[in-house]
Amino acid sequence: MRDMAVGNLTSAAGVLSMISEPENEVKVFALNRLNDLVDDFWAEIADNITQIEELCENEGFPERELSCLVASKVFYHLGAFKESLMYALGAGDRFDVGGVSQYIKTIISKCIDQYIALKMKHFDRGLDEGEHIDHRLESIVNRMFQCCFEEGKYKQAVGIAFESRRIDILESAIRECKQSEEIVSYCLSVCLSHVSSPQFRNMVLKLLVRTYNEMETPDYISMCQCYIFLDDPISTAHMLEKLVAGSEVDNLVAIQVSFDLYESATQHFLRRVQEVIQGSLPAVKEVGVVTPVQESSSRSSGQATNGHPEQADEINPQQTEGSPSHNEQGSKVKEEGSAQGHDEVMEVDDDKKAVAKEEAESGVERGEGDGEEG
Repeated sequence: MRDMAVGNLTSAAGVLSMISEPENEVKVFALNRLNDLVDDFWAEIADNITQIEELCENEGFPERELSCLVASKVFYHLGAFKESLMYALGAGDRFDVGGVSQYIKTIISKCIDQYIALKMKHFDRGLDEGEHIDHRLESIVNRMFQCCFEEGKYKQAVGIAFESRRIDILESAIRECKQSEEIVSYCLSVCLSHVSSPQFRNMVLKLLVRTYNEMETPDYISMCQCYIFLDDPISTAHMLEKLVAGSEVDNLVAIQVSFDLYESATQHFLRRVQEVIQGSLPAVKEVGVVTPVQESSSRSSGQATNGHPEQADEINPQQTEGSPSHNEQGSKVKEEGSAQGHDEVMEVDDDKKAVAKEEAESGVERGEGDGEEG
């Protein structure tokens, strides 16, 4: 179409002369023609750029946006990108963000760079007094986001949203994308590897956790990573408790999450998760230890009770070492043991005496025999 508009023209001087006409209709016609010819005759049009700029500043002129678009294109070809961006902002809807020309791509790139710089400064450090984001600049960026959604370029929109700290665009991309799991995984990867602002990173991680919980089959492994970076041991513990109380598959997922926690989280984080889980468990009552004496006593009591019901009251199965009856039994055992040991000692002494007596008698007999021989 541009080739048809140019035709066999060798100069734009005739069209430029129409800008000086007093009728606005003629000026509008001339601007429309110049908009089609600017890529070929931008050098010639640049000599009359002052007249076009006057139309841009004239509030009574009905097509100020068209004149701004022509001026922007002229400055673009001149290499004055700052002035080109300024007039592109004034072009409003005349500036087609969905265009494929090099001019459109370059100006959008410059626009996004400036917008990102201002948004990062505003989000991370706060804007200086008197400094603000031009609503026309934000309008172009918003229209660019909308074009990305319509064309299915969600990752491109997500990347710009991360740099410009636009959490609303991230949420819209996740909600509108048909392959939500893929875009959520992409957001998590970008968030953990490229976002330098802790405040914005936490905002994104909380958004991702909400998104995972809303899924039909939540990605608990990724949720675990989010909780680690959010330093949220309470939510981590509750997630593990939920998995343990679930199906067999949930139990296996809980085991995998535990392994990931062991590999990724700090010892301090793991201790706090453990404390939360232990704090939610019911109190365990202390169970007494049954000693062999008590067990034997209990068995004796049971036998006595089964064989002689009338003697059940005479036996106390709960007797302990400190009870009187137990002390009496112990004393009797000790006395019997002492008496038995004393008898054994006496028997040994008697044997020794008998042996000594026999040796003495044999010695006497040997002495007498020797005397008789002498």
